Amino acid sequence: MSEGLAFRPDASRARDLDLRMRSRLGDSLAYIADEVRGRLPVSHDRIGAFLERLASAPVASMIFGAYCDLVLALEAGDLQAAAGLFDEIVSAPVSPEALSIRAIGDPDRETEANRYVRLINTDPSMVVVLRPPSPEVEAVAQQRLEAALRLLDQGFPDLADEIRALVREIILAVNEESSPIRVDGASSFMLWGAIIMNAELGRTRLELVQGLAHESGHNLLFGLCADGPLVENDDFDRFDSPLRADPRPMDGIVHAAYIVARMHQAVDTVLQAEVLDPDEADAARSTLASHSQAFWRSMDTIDKYGRLTALGHDVMEGARTYMSAAAHIA
Repeated sequence: MSEGLAFRPDASRARDLDLRMRSRLGDSLAYIADEVRGRLPVSHDRIGAFLERLASAPVASMIFGAYCDLVLALEAGDLQAAAGLFDEIVSAPVSPEALSIRAIGDPDRETEANRYVRLINTDPSMVVVLRPPSPEVEAVAQQRLEAALRLLDQGFPDLADEIRALVREIILAVNEESSPIRVDGASSFMLWGAIIMNAELGRTRLELVQGLAHESGHNLLFGLCADGPLVENDDFDRFDSPLRADPRPMDGIVHAAYIVARMHQAVDTVLQAEVLDPDEADAARSTLASHSQAFWRSMDTIDKYGRLTALGHDVMEGARTYMSAAAHIA
């Protein structure tokens, strides 16, 4: 049996995925620009300049979000909105090289914050309502995330490098009290390069290391399956999920299994690197056992009911190979 897609973090692969995502964005924008020629006041010189910038370096996740809004505006026949979105996109500079950590704005007042919230709400049955954290909560969350990244630099530099290659922005938010769904973190294919993290959670370095591995892992899977899905199961079919109280589509269970293996790997690697204090090490050992149980329960569901594509098979075999080896070593 094939060992599947390499499971260990790989910053070079992550950069290749980012380049591919930017290339797809550029090709789509060039096509749309040709299609709307004469109907929108779009400067093709400005589009050409933006495409050159896009090919040379990453751009903010918000530009991928603006592209999604552009497609929706054109489908709705809203040419005025489409013109404004074209202008927003082609005006965008390349992103700074450093990973940024910042608070979300007010979704009721700021276009960017509103777009983040809209585009992570892809499931109408699970609406997430997010608000900006207080300055005090933001400051503490930023310090803790920076400490977690330093821990990865010490104990698992391959993962730290991959996260910085995949993720351009960590957006800090809190759940609104009235929100029907509470989230620790969120990611969206439509916001490539961004992850949203709950600024009120993750009080330890170990918790945040797992949160970073978790949300960046979703971005990795988004990039890997940009040209095709991981499963052939119908999106409307639901299966019992070992990781969630509510039944989930098979794609969600596959994502969850991959992510829990990735969190296991992050915890085990920093534990073996002997960079944790004694209390953290005890917590890590307990966490590893929980992750292992959750992974194999997820794989039981996938093996029974999942109809994996060739890509899905390769992705999950990589995770299975890692977890099998981890179980043998343990």
